[in-house]
Amino acid sequence: MLSKIVLRNVIYNSSSVLVQSLTGLIVVIFLARALKPDLFGLYSLSLSIVSLIAVFSDLGTNSAATRYIADALSRKDHGLAGGYFYFLAKLKFILALSSSFLLFTLSETISETFEKPISLLLRILCLYLLFSSFTSLFLAVANASNDFKSNLLVSTLSSVAKVFLTIFLVFLGLSVLGATLAVSISAIIGFFYALYYLLKKYGFILAEKKSVKARRVLRFVGFTAVLSVTWVVFANVDIVMIGYFLSSEDVAYYRAGFSIISAIAGFIAIPGVLLPVFVRLEGEDLSKAFSRAFKYSSALCIPATVGAMLISENLIFVAYGEDYLPGLKAMQILSILLISPAFGIYGSILSGKERPELNFYPLLFAMLLNVILNYVMIPKLGIAGASLATVFSNAIHWLLLAFICFKEFGIKPELNNLVKVSLSAFVMFILASNLDSMLLIVPVSILVYFAMLFLLKGITKEDVQFIRKIIL
Repeated sequence: MLSKIVLRNVIYNSSSVLVQSLTGLIVVIFLARALKPDLFGLYSLSLSIVSLIAVFSDLGTNSAATRYIADALSRKDHGLAGGYFYFLAKLKFILALSSSFLLFTLSETISETFEKPISLLLRILCLYLLFSSFTSLFLAVANASNDFKSNLLVSTLSSVAKVFLTIFLVFLGLSVLGATLAVSISAIIGFFYALYYLLKKYGFILAEKKSVKARRVLRFVGFTAVLSVTWVVFANVDIVMIGYFLSSEDVAYYRAGFSIISAIAGFIAIPGVLLPVFVRLEGEDLSKAFSRAFKYSSALCIPATVGAMLISENLIFVAYGEDYLPGLKAMQILSILLISPAFGIYGSILSGKERPELNFYPLLFAMLLNVILNYVMIPKLGIAGASLATVFSNAIHWLLLAFICFKEFGIKPELNNLVKVSLSAFVMFILASNLDSMLLIVPVSILVYFAMLFLLKGITKEDVQFIRKIIL
């Protein structure tokens, strides 16, 4: 049953992202308190710079592996699946090695450009870049087989290792250097476990290989590569530009709030598990799958946005302490990004239907808009300006994707469901905003929201039966 596979994958993927988000948040909270804003800002800036360079170690190979190996396995052609893997693994090796060497070579120049002492941190993170690149390829093979359990296992192992290593090395007195070492060592641990998992469970893919249509794969990789570069710039340019225009403390304030929002967004994300499913669906089945996925995703994302705005000050104070309250306004603005997982489903449709080029122009436009807005607004409004630039450019991207998917595939969200969800979230906001204690705001918000959703029939008996049938 396709729906059961989808929900199982959602559970595994959400659990994986939850583990990463929670452990990542633990690391961020610990480092924010242990290193203080100055050094924590250097750590955050280094990771963002590495994320920008790391895109060149992927360039669409992971998405291509999931897309084409899934297609080969659906035909039960293991030789073709093996051919795709070997072709993409060779490409990945060249890209990952080149990117790591580039980062190592340019580390001193980057440090001088930003006028911040991060060259040694960047060189240590070369190992993270290299090993995490291959880990993601191994996981893409498993995901192509609708196996998202691998994501949970690998992320749990590497994330838990990162937490313990970070705390241990910082307590040893290695400070920000120890925190950076923890990132690279945990990536190496994740790599070896992912390799073990691949060989044990999917060794049959490696046992034989057929020749593949390289031009077809490279065309997909080419478009996806441009999308990857554009997307990573889109996702990291704010922190990098804050690091360039402002102080390392401002980077820390922004990263503190952004980390909480990212952790919440990761927990409610659904789109990533849908790519192998959308590969197989056409016409009315595709429209139904989208409608149900968007309905459930928006039912989580919209109230999460409202809830994050309500308790953002409490979250910052409890997590990081009073030192990080200057980042409050930025976090409240960034809360709007919690809507993004629902719109991420559009991206999964375009990749699943082998049409990544349709996402190129909207994403490129939004990325350029984001860069321009950050350039103009950060010097004038500080980190609040970066937040506004990021949210506005994301919103433009969402609207453009929705228009394209409607035009090309005839799919659209049911406005009736969006109205019910939004109205329920609004009532939740009105009632919860009169409460002072976060201990009351959270449970009251949840109860009020779902009560309203049931009253408005935003959740029906059919939905309950559907979920129960899948789970049981």
